[in-house]
Amino acid sequence: MKQILKNSTLFLALTIFVFSLPAKSVEFFTIGSGASSDINFELSNTICKMVAKQPSLESGTGTSEKSYRCTAPATSGSLFNLAQVQSGNFQFAFARSDEVYTAYNEIKSEQIKPFKEIRSIFSTTPTAFQLITKKNSDIKDWKSLKGKIVRIGKEGTSDRQAFDYLIEANRVNKSFFGSTIETNGSFTSEDICKKKIDAFGFVGTIPEANIEKAASECGAHVLDLTNLNINRVFKNASFYSKISIPKGTYKNNDKDIVTFGFINNLITHEKVSDEIVYNLVKSIFDNFPNFKKENPLFNNLKIQQMIKSGLSAPLHPGAIRYYKEKGWM
Repeated sequence: MKQILKNSTLFLALTIFVFSLPAKSVEFFTIGSGASSDINFELSNTICKMVAKQPSLESGTGTSEKSYRCTAPATSGSLFNLAQVQSGNFQFAFARSDEVYTAYNEIKSEQIKPFKEIRSIFSTTPTAFQLITKKNSDIKDWKSLKGKIVRIGKEGTSDRQAFDYLIEANRVNKSFFGSTIETNGSFTSEDICKKKIDAFGFVGTIPEANIEKAASECGAHVLDLTNLNINRVFKNASFYSKISIPKGTYKNNDKDIVTFGFINNLITHEKVSDEIVYNLVKSIFDNFPNFKKENPLFNNLKIQQMIKSGLSAPLHPGAIRYYKEKGWM
């Protein structure tokens, strides 16, 4: 009988001890990325990888009672991501700075709803306007585009919007060119290599595989826009940022190329908790060298630019808390 009581007492003590241990809890969230071929898809999944590595009781690597896990599904892009964060289906997402600007400032748009509650986490990689010209072209500045065959893009596209701002900055109209190509679609090496077009303007990632192909096959190059009055573009459209395409990005660019474009923003809703946001940025910036090693396309990311440049909505308090702790702001 004494042995039974002894065993019962021991079992009760162990039970009380187990239930008195801190609860191991996991919180899940979603990051809207982009197409599976897009750099934002790579960024989102790398973020989730870093989040999962944060020390916690759940993973057996630390003492934190709470841990986080996330998924980063492929999406149709920035506009879809904005809508999902606004509706609460995604806690985070990547969106273009111009579209974030439109949403936050409640600018009238057929595609973007007003979204005053949108908050920034940090900016990442650029999507740049690139003006490609053919080999041995005499196009060096805006004046030398006069009379040329130029692809300016279809009305309503980001390509055309960028070109329209450039046209406005140089105080001319479409008649300035010999003829304009106003089609939609991506750049292909044939557009320049078969000499159908003198200059092809479009908005795309850096690097862009088809530009590299055109540079290798027929000596095409991306024009530096320093002498194309881009400062007036920034004055008229504050959501654009000056972007530098590093030398060596393409075969024929032996020095940095100045252009403009959008910066991808990681955004969230103001209702997302400070703790989730804080731990997300902590997981990245506490291990930033390892984060950058995950993909060569991340090599150009710089912390000070990410937390201060290209942001079109206010920072979330959870992000500000971490950045202040690090002395970055």
